[in-house]
Amino acid sequence: MNLSVKLIEYGEIDSTNEEAKRLARAAAGGGGGGLPELYGTVVTARRQSAGRGRRGRDFLSPGGDSVYASFILEPLGRTPGAGAQMITASAAVAVCLALEKTALCKPKIKWVNDVLLDGKKVCGILAESVKHAVILGIGVNINLKDGDLPEDLRGAAGSVSMDTETRGRFFDALSEEVFRCAAEADSADEAAQSRLIDEYRSRSMLTGCSVFVLRGESKTPAAAVGIADDGGLVVEYGDGRRETLRSGEVSVRLS
Repeated sequence: MNLSVKLIEYGEIDSTNEEAKRLARAAAGGGGGGLPELYGTVVTARRQSAGRGRRGRDFLSPGGDSVYASFILEPLGRTPGAGAQMITASAAVAVCLALEKTALCKPKIKWVNDVLLDGKKVCGILAESVKHAVILGIGVNINLKDGDLPEDLRGAAGSVSMDTETRGRFFDALSEEVFRCAAEADSADEAAQSRLIDEYRSRSMLTGCSVFVLRGESKTPAAAVGIADDGGLVVEYGDGRRETLRSGEVSVRLS
């Protein structure tokens, strides 16, 4: 994948994902002919006034030196296993690799789209589709202080410490890894897809944990036993039945 990364920077915007979608829709207005030039674009901002997370939730974007970026990718589907699950998995791996290379830390992945450091969430990921494109939004908390977060989030949300030079190297590494991992997620090369999932598995914090599978108001106890080849979470219920989750959420069962 030989894309030249094109950067669009804002001080503050409603949502980098929303802006990326606006750009993609405008480029697709003539039947998609303008989109190839848009692939490889990264929309980034220092602050978001209306950041969004999965399932319609708000994504708090308090600023600091945090990275809020949306990557405009070619549509998935060149291979049967490619889909939203794989692109989200690829993004989580990309964030971890970039943090490991530059911040010299050891993040973990909580299925499906959270990256944690020292047990606290430092990154959220949101993949969305528009006509002829995939928008991959990534938010990484950097150099936040306790006062930057609401009191009810301080126990769950974390932040990565970086100086200015490291932050710049992290952003460059993140851009490189996002496009590389996304290409592997949609590669016809089975070995490339296998390497990507192995990277995800090696950082999965849920494997071997007791969890609750959340569906609406129900919480079903289960054990997380592994990550499937397509990025789904394999759980085993008390009766021995196994299921591969490809959507939804789980929470860690503490007792």
